[in-house]
Amino acid sequence: MHYPIRFYDVLSALAAIAELGLAKDQRCQDAIDLLESKGLADGMLPVEWTNVRRANEIETRGTYADWGPIHKRKGNPLVTIDTLYVLREAGRG
Repeated sequence: MHYPIRFYDVLSALAAIAELGLAKDQRCQDAIDLLESKGLADGMLPVEWTNVRRANEIETRGTYADWGPIHKRKGNPLVTIDTLYVLREAGRG
C-alpha cells in the first residue's frame, strides 16, 4: 500500500468499491483478506511505499504535506482510517 494515493493499489481500489456500496460483493473478499493481513499488532496499517518526499521548497515529487509515518513497521493514521472504512463497508468492521 502506498500513500498519498497517486496510483491504484489494493486500498485505493477497495475504497472506491466501498464508496459504490459494493464492498460486500463476494469478488472483493480476497482483496479484503489481503488488506486485513497487512495490519500491525497495534491495529494500525503501514504505508509500504510512497513516491513523494517531504520538502521545504518546490521540487519534483516533493510535498509540503505531512502524510504521516512512511515505514512498513509503523502504523499510518491516514491508511488506517481508509482501511477501517473499507472493512466497515464490507461488514468486517
